[in-house]
Amino acid sequence: MKRLFYFLILLLGCSSCDSLLDVEPRNGITFEHYFRTEQDLEALVLQMHGTLRASLGQISYHDHMGLKVDVVKENTNFQKVRSLNAAYLVQKSNQEQWKRYYNVLALADLYLDNYKKAQNVSEARLKYYLGQVNFVRAVCYFYLARDWGEAIITKGSMYTDCYAKSSVETVLDTAINTALRAYNLLPKYEGLKDSKNNTLTSKQYGCKGNTAALLAHLYAWKGSVMNREADLVNAETWASKLIEPEFRDEVGVYTLAVNPEEVCTEVMHRKSAESLFELEISYSDATTYPVFLPASYLIGAPVMKNEEKADIRDKNYGMSIPMIEEMYPVGDGRREAYFYKLDDPEWRTEGLAFLYKWRYARYGASQSGESWFVGFDLNKVIFRLADIYLLRAECRVKLGDVAGAKSDLGVIRQRAGAKAWPSENDSGDLQYDIFKEREKELLHEGHRYYDVIRNGYWNTEFDSNFPKLSETEVKDGALYLPVPQTAFSDNDLMIQNTYWVSKMK
Repeated sequence: MKRLFYFLILLLGCSSCDSLLDVEPRNGITFEHYFRTEQDLEALVLQMHGTLRASLGQISYHDHMGLKVDVVKENTNFQKVRSLNAAYLVQKSNQEQWKRYYNVLALADLYLDNYKKAQNVSEARLKYYLGQVNFVRAVCYFYLARDWGEAIITKGSMYTDCYAKSSVETVLDTAINTALRAYNLLPKYEGLKDSKNNTLTSKQYGCKGNTAALLAHLYAWKGSVMNREADLVNAETWASKLIEPEFRDEVGVYTLAVNPEEVCTEVMHRKSAESLFELEISYSDATTYPVFLPASYLIGAPVMKNEEKADIRDKNYGMSIPMIEEMYPVGDGRREAYFYKLDDPEWRTEGLAFLYKWRYARYGASQSGESWFVGFDLNKVIFRLADIYLLRAECRVKLGDVAGAKSDLGVIRQRAGAKAWPSENDSGDLQYDIFKEREKELLHEGHRYYDVIRNGYWNTEFDSNFPKLSETEVKDGALYLPVPQTAFSDNDLMIQNTYWVSKMK
């Protein structure tokens, strides 16, 4: 295994013309003698998951744009990002890089081009590793499709010619087909094993459950942004596999936490029965991943034990108490669980709510007793069952199944102790109210930007430059990120999307 890790270092460190794909170079290295055993295959799959964790652990511009906040620190880059400030976003040094996903895909291509060389590996284990590789590939293409729209589809580890971007539909179809292959290859969560037959408990590894969640999101995204009813039907079908008891033998058992308090103490911690897919981040990773939650920019006292209440005003983002009171009426259990003592006069003096949804942090300490924040002691949840209920509700209302949508919405509201739809706090537009429920339930979990885009609400839910966008500008790619300039190096087939080209002149 050590020999493979050595060559993986070379894979990500040598120089060559691979810049035309915008991945760390790998040319000139042969792996002919390094795919002989199951341990070699397992090592590469572990490296793949580690690189995926680093990629998804970053907080993206779309995460910032989607944060539900009404206080943003002035004269900061955060303000520029959230306002869709084109002059800032197109600067080469500011551009969000897609390289982090292509580094993962490069490892996946390397595996696919070499795994058949391994000897004495059972068909069951080959199937498992191939399932992991396809799961990771599908996740990467899912993120590329949502953030950049048009993107490159890789052609294997030995391909060195120029790459052109593929259409949004092609990228999504690639992600969907790859995820379908993964689903057919992978076991249920309960059946995950390593090469020594030890049970794997991490919810980052691909399994039928998180692959079904990925497929539900993929189909929901494609059906919404491309107006394809058949894809919305598929999204509902895959969501149902995770919700309906009749599919448990096929996909595994996932259950909602009892109440919002348990969402905070168990689901937002790690490895709960509600969680479907989460990044595995242990305490030993804290210095490497100190900030991996979009909510990191809001969390203060009492979670941050070395901060005073007044320090909340120095955060980059804030949520005013009136905004939270409007979102979560008295009686909604999330009001008490997600926020610390919201109705206690002693905790209202700053005018801002104290986020309490993520509660576990680690601290370092000196011999003199001085302490400092090291990092959050929890995993990053990507998909959970409540998300899937509300995603199915969204798809159902778009398909005209009002009763089914109300039923799914009702499950999440009942868990929270909130009033059934429609209530005096609802708009009466079921699709919009489902969107607002996702906003409340999944607060700061990284979904909101994509929820806004899927439902077509960018001109009302976002401010500054978003409402000024014309239909043509949206069609030309304004809601996607600009292709990073590094992707154009030695690649004359690469083109920028139309909207961002107009902003670079």
